[in-house]
Amino acid sequence: MRIFFVFLLLMTVSFASAAAEPAAGSQMGDCLLPKPRVTFNLPPLLVYESDNPVTGKQDHLRILGPLFESYRKADGSSMKAFRPVWSMESKADGRFASDIVWPLSIYRKTRSGSYFWLLPYFGSAGKNDSYERYLFPFWFLERHRNGEYSWFFFPLYGDMHNFFSYQRTQFILFPLYKYGEKNHVVSNGFLWPLFNMEHGPGMKGFRIFPFYAKRTVDGMRENVSWLWPLLNTAQSLKAPEDFAFLSIPLGGYESWNGITNLTVLPPLFSYKTFQDRQMALSVLWPLFKYGKDLDDGGGSCLYFWPFWGKAVSDHAYYSFLFWPMGLNLKSETASRRTLWRAFLPLYLNRSVYDMKKGKEVSAYTHLWPFVSRRTEGRNSRIHGLDFIPVKQLGFAERNYAAFWRFFEVNRNENGMAFEILWGLSKGYRTVDGGGFSVGPFYSQDRPHAGKSEYDILSGLVNIRNQAGITRFRLFYCLDFSL
Repeated sequence: MRIFFVFLLLMTVSFASAAAEPAAGSQMGDCLLPKPRVTFNLPPLLVYESDNPVTGKQDHLRILGPLFESYRKADGSSMKAFRPVWSMESKADGRFASDIVWPLSIYRKTRSGSYFWLLPYFGSAGKNDSYERYLFPFWFLERHRNGEYSWFFFPLYGDMHNFFSYQRTQFILFPLYKYGEKNHVVSNGFLWPLFNMEHGPGMKGFRIFPFYAKRTVDGMRENVSWLWPLLNTAQSLKAPEDFAFLSIPLGGYESWNGITNLTVLPPLFSYKTFQDRQMALSVLWPLFKYGKDLDDGGGSCLYFWPFWGKAVSDHAYYSFLFWPMGLNLKSETASRRTLWRAFLPLYLNRSVYDMKKGKEVSAYTHLWPFVSRRTEGRNSRIHGLDFIPVKQLGFAERNYAAFWRFFEVNRNENGMAFEILWGLSKGYRTVDGGGFSVGPFYSQDRPHAGKSEYDILSGLVNIRNQAGITRFRLFYCLDFSL
């Protein structure tokens, strides 16, 4: 083992000296003499590539296969990872992500602010000096953009603004007392949710759960519940003929705004009619469902769940076969059509079409767990193995995916590049030239016409051709031309 590390150190020093050593004859002003390309290929121990014209990765370094990786790009973005312990990635637009043993600790900087957690602690910072601090589930502090503060020390006391759907929420010795404001409605709860009173403009409510509850909205409706959920009623104050009642588990009936709905022993039977002869029938939901004229486009549905079913409308189509394995979904707007096809978990495809341009603008295909392909315009990426069942998640790509990513192929307007087994074999092709390598044994690089370079045994033998000049380098130090 000691001999191995000494050998690795000597090879690294030789590589560094080769990158820094000027070509022979430079003291005489012959700066046109070709110099060796800065590269090092001893996979999986150490792989270095100074520049890839297709992927745009510069100073791409990998040590011990997928364990350590680092690169940067000309636009200022970069990535570093010591998997699976730590990773960081910065984007050209200022976004930043860092993980430590994800999901134990993460940091994210977005366009609108930043957030951080070290479980169970969470913090975030936004615009106008706003921030949030959590120590879940006991302590919370937030400063809003308008300068107001929200906080709680659960379950002793809390005073929150714009917390979930409430404009204001307070509690004392929760659930002993709870106060809430929502859409100008004020509620006071004692031993919540057992006792609750609420009032607001044109409405009032009272609850002794589960024995009795009543809520009245002046001129609109009145809801009453007895021994919830055994008996629940609703009466319209605007149209006295509209009413509804529901008893669980027995069923119920509703006649409201031209809609009628009869339910018997839910989910045993449900029959619903709409205006304009629209109807929906469900028996042993979700086992059987039928509907017709469900929208202005004549939509319909028929389900024999989980074996087969479909739903059709003017701008959407959905069908399944042996749900949830076989799925087919189409949604369409004036500018875009999206298609989903899947036989989970083995196959998934998503395609997006631009209706104005009349062509596909993006696509994603996954043959799990073997290979996935993603295209965006003229850019495409194929890689495998791919165990993540959805499109490239940033945290998974940085911290884990490299362990099982045995090959990768990238195509864009610059050309094509491929890689196998963390650099054991790799290559690229552009309009002007290309390159190829197999481990430390052989590599060739022809970036453009009139320039080429060949390496044997990781640079022990190096041949360069440029502008009609051919030079040889042996054992990293003997540099001469013929």
